[in-house]
Amino acid sequence: MPRTDGGGETPSTSRVLLVLNAVRLGGFADTSAVADRAELGVATAEGTLLDLAQNRLIERMSFGGAGGWILTDTGRERLTTRLAEERHTSGAQTVLEAVADRFEDLNTRLVRIVTEWQLQSDTDRADHRDDTLRELIELAHALEHLLADLIRRLPRFARYPRQFTTAVRNAHAGEDRWVAGVGILSCHTVWAELHQDLLSSLGRARTAKPDPSGR
Repeated sequence: MPRTDGGGETPSTSRVLLVLNAVRLGGFADTSAVADRAELGVATAEGTLLDLAQNRLIERMSFGGAGGWILTDTGRERLTTRLAEERHTSGAQTVLEAVADRFEDLNTRLVRIVTEWQLQSDTDRADHRDDTLRELIELAHALEHLLADLIRRLPRFARYPRQFTTAVRNAHAGEDRWVAGVGILSCHTVWAELHQDLLSSLGRARTAKPDPSGR
């Protein structure tokens, strides 16, 4: 029998939220990707995933030779409930709303940067690379400032400025895939997941506004 907390989950409700949220944000995420997003050790993440799978909150799928975890309908409902509980017990509602509103201005800038980057030829990218990196560095600083109050209430959001800054550093070191690459925690990926996390944490749905993240 799986270990439960009385609600069909693992003993750590906090870990349940972290892992369910990581599965959702990762889309079709393997155990390592979930661990990166939940900022847990791989063994800890794997144990939690197996417990959640036994409770039918997630399931493992295979496609094209790759395997990954996805939320079930029950898991999606449970995550929505957990995020609402977190929002109310932490008293973070007002801070979340303020951050989400201010994030939109930064998001417009990030979407422009990524779109221009994706549409450029290799030659154009080389010519404008310094300007792109300068803007991404500025956004990294802005993100740290934007999330500071929220992180004090909800520490799980600390991963976003940290991972965005790491992606910028990797890009600055010459690995251009860290700007908008898929399958890694690139600037684009981290930013898109933050956007989704802010909205989900507020119980809001994504709008139909254009966003190259595809999320």
